[in-house]
Amino acid sequence: MPSNSAEYQKQYREKNRHKTRNVTVSIPLGLYQEFSAFAEAQGMSLSALLREATDLQMRSVQLKSRDVSEELKELRFLLANIANNVNQIARHSNRIKQVLDENAVLQQIQSLEQTVEDFVDTRLNAPP
Repeated sequence: MPSNSAEYQKQYREKNRHKTRNVTVSIPLGLYQEFSAFAEAQGMSLSALLREATDLQMRSVQLKSRDVSEELKELRFLLANIANNVNQIARHSNRIKQVLDENAVLQQIQSLEQTVEDFVDTRLNAPP
């Protein structure tokens, strides 16, 4: 490694120039501020955010924020608990050979399914 930092950087750039390309993009100040705030909230640099978002967009995948990811993890946990409770109800019903009101259980499950669907649609379509 050369003792001169400028010389080292010059050699490094020369050696790696074919591996990356710099791209300059002009955007309105309002978008810049919005992108910067979102990147900071995600703990990312603006460049990393734009690279990742562009890459994911090209592959038709949505970029999920950390908040939405955490909410979806909690939702999966709650649904697993509900499924466990329904299983316990089914076992109890099989033991006593009677369900007090099977339609009520099915209606609650349908209501829960609609609530989950609405929640996911709202969170995934919400602006950052």
